Amino acid sequence: MTFLPRGWWLPLAVLSIGCDRIGRENAIAAAAPDVAPPRLSPVELRPPTVERSTTGRVQVTDPPSVDATQIDLLKQADGVVDILWVIDDSGSMANERRRLVTNFSRFLAELLSLKVDFQMGVTSLSAMDNGRLRGTTRIIRNLTPMPGMVFEQNTSFPASRNRWEQGLRMAQFALTPPNTADGGTNAGFIRPSAALAIIVVTNEDDSSFGTTDYYARAFRGLKGPGNENLVSFSVIGGTTPNGCTPPGEASLYGSLADPAFRYSEVAVRTGGIVGSICDTTFEQTLVRIAQALNTLRRVFPLTLRPLLSSLTVTVVEGMSSTVIPNDPVRGYQYRVDTNSIVFLGTYVPPPGSSVRIEYAFSRQ
Repeated sequence: MTFLPRGWWLPLAVLSIGCDRIGRENAIAAAAPDVAPPRLSPVELRPPTVERSTTGRVQVTDPPSVDATQIDLLKQADGVVDILWVIDDSGSMANERRRLVTNFSRFLAELLSLKVDFQMGVTSLSAMDNGRLRGTTRIIRNLTPMPGMVFEQNTSFPASRNRWEQGLRMAQFALTPPNTADGGTNAGFIRPSAALAIIVVTNEDDSSFGTTDYYARAFRGLKGPGNENLVSFSVIGGTTPNGCTPPGEASLYGSLADPAFRYSEVAVRTGGIVGSICDTTFEQTLVRIAQALNTLRRVFPLTLRPLLSSLTVTVVEGMSSTVIPNDPVRGYQYRVDTNSIVFLGTYVPPPGSSVRIEYAFSRQ
């Protein structure tokens, strides 16, 4: 802008010479620059190209087949048994009672080998005892000192001429109140968690009132509904149907042992053992009874069909575990027909242990 002294003037053309080219005529308005429009170039779009010489067929295959694994964890029973002996106290049974005492050690050894937690008591067939357990030590347990001597004392009866022998009725009295009530003679003999075995040894048949079906149901009901199989009744008596004569007594008057019809019927109904009072030794019968009393499980069913080569059986007891061999004598066997692991030899998983069975099974 050119300033002139007062009174000076210049032509308008001269004054416009100093104006900015981008301004307006009077150079007062805001500047408005001249901007050239953008120059756009066309874009060429071409289709994609594929190098087909390097493209091959993709083959989809199944993943490798792997057999699935199953673990069955099964619990062994506690092996607890209460055993009631009901012994004929008549004088004609003196020799048979001595044979019973002689073979008792074999019966006891079998129970101990099976790791059975047992209690045993003795009563007679006579109403004089009325089902009460006999002896100073009424209950024989695993840790009872000299159990054979205690059993002999409890089965040593004074001479008796009892002619009305009621073995079934006396057994029922022994196992029910008032004898088993608190303060009763037999209190503590029947344990709630234990199996129950009744063994009658006699050379005469039963004379109790009531049918054999009644006594079988009464005995099986002692452990409560659902536990009927925990109770068994066995007998060592005269053979059916004609009876028998004990060895060495053929010349004695009245030595014939009456056939034990009623006792045998109750034994059959409860899954017990029937043995002969006329055997030279009671050892085999007592072993059979002991094995039948064993509540430890020998059969453990599997959930699925295993691949036999993958079977592993481990017994866990407390903090220790033992791998059991596939051996019919010292270990286990697999039964195809029942799909189960069985212990039919000398080894049985101990009471309270766990049996862990691990195996593979085919998913096809």
